Amino acid sequence: MNSNSETPLLTRSEPDDFTPSAGTLFLILAGCLFAVGLMIFLFTPVFEKMEIQRRKMARQVAASNHLKQIGLGLLLYHEEHQTFPAGATLASNGTPLHSWQTSILPFMDQTGLFEQIDFEKPWNDPVNQPSFQQQVPAYLVPGTEEKFSPEGYALSHFVGNELLLQQKEGMPLSQITDGESNTIMAVDRGDDFKAWGDPANLARPADVIGPDKKTLLPGGNLILFSDGRVQFVSNQINPRILKALSTPAGGETKCDL
Repeated sequence: MNSNSETPLLTRSEPDDFTPSAGTLFLILAGCLFAVGLMIFLFTPVFEKMEIQRRKMARQVAASNHLKQIGLGLLLYHEEHQTFPAGATLASNGTPLHSWQTSILPFMDQTGLFEQIDFEKPWNDPVNQPSFQQQVPAYLVPGTEEKFSPEGYALSHFVGNELLLQQKEGMPLSQITDGESNTIMAVDRGDDFKAWGDPANLARPADVIGPDKKTLLPGGNLILFSDGRVQFVSNQINPRILKALSTPAGGETKCDL
């Protein structure tokens, strides 16, 4: 038999001209849309949780930066006056006049506002009212709706430690024998906000921080130490440790949070 006449094992075939029908295209498109929809359904809650967490962290960072500005203002005040400001200034007859947050205004880039105030009259005297109705951004926790008192005074979301920022006279660093890094100077609070000019804007940290206290930030509070450091602490903090951190000269030289 002649090998040249044998049938080849492989033959070339012409490609088919395949054109999908409208129904097939519809099914393909529907499948793609279903896949996209399923992905959105599955991942949207995850993305939402991530966004909520991001916003919470951004708010805490912004609030921490504001408290650091307050700390810097207090330290600059100390550098100039060799003492921290009094928690509240009083007239000779005992009438409360002005707050520690008013005293540090020139060190908070608020010199213009400071110069508007008549320090011979109380903070809530009608002459001073327009000044104390002005917000000081660093005295606020971003995202907090309550910014003014019913009387129209601008609020502060931070409160001074009355054990350090005492009435009538300030305390120098030399009297903080427990250590600057172990003594609270101010904290953020969750309710009962006072105007930043109110001499009563003072409290013991234990009256502000705790499991039964309201917080602006989830799960705890920001605290400002006397060295200017800011730290977030849980509202479940050991009361004994919180008390030790609140006293400037209680004999506690180191407290671990």
